[in-house]
Amino acid sequence: MNTFSRRVPLGLSLMALLILQACGGGDDTTAAGGDGTLAADCDTKAYVAGAVLAPTADELKAYAGTFNGDEGSYDTSGAFTKSGTAKLVIGTDGSITYKDGKQTVSSICLDKVAGPYGKILYFIAGKGHFDVADKVVTGLGQAWGVSPVDGTTIFTNGVK
Repeated sequence: MNTFSRRVPLGLSLMALLILQACGGGDDTTAAGGDGTLAADCDTKAYVAGAVLAPTADELKAYAGTFNGDEGSYDTSGAFTKSGTAKLVIGTDGSITYKDGKQTVSSICLDKVAGPYGKILYFIAGKGHFDVADKVVTGLGQAWGVSPVDGTTIFTNGVK
């Protein structure tokens, strides 16, 4: 493997992390008013200040469901190469199961204002993250991110 081909996955991973960090931020760190019923609080320190907040239980329920999507990787030109399929299940409490394995969720944050992809709910889980939109986005589906299992495999085109 040459130096260029090793840098591409690292570069894409760093780009995904920067996009995730740029997408939100806020000052409310307690999910659903702190009643302890959700899988995780919102770690607003990972986002742009004032852009995200902890979802209420009702807001979170709107994103719950099963998302069937594709796994794979992007090449240097941005073309996606599918290597398989995967199932992401989001519980009404914000719990996540990915490829039939329960994942530990460390943060759940919601955009304060809808952007070009709608209002996005962000999950940090295991070694990866998932972004789930309130509408289907062309080329991404409704759920996308990086596998919490290995932190490198891309999940995309997730549709309920």
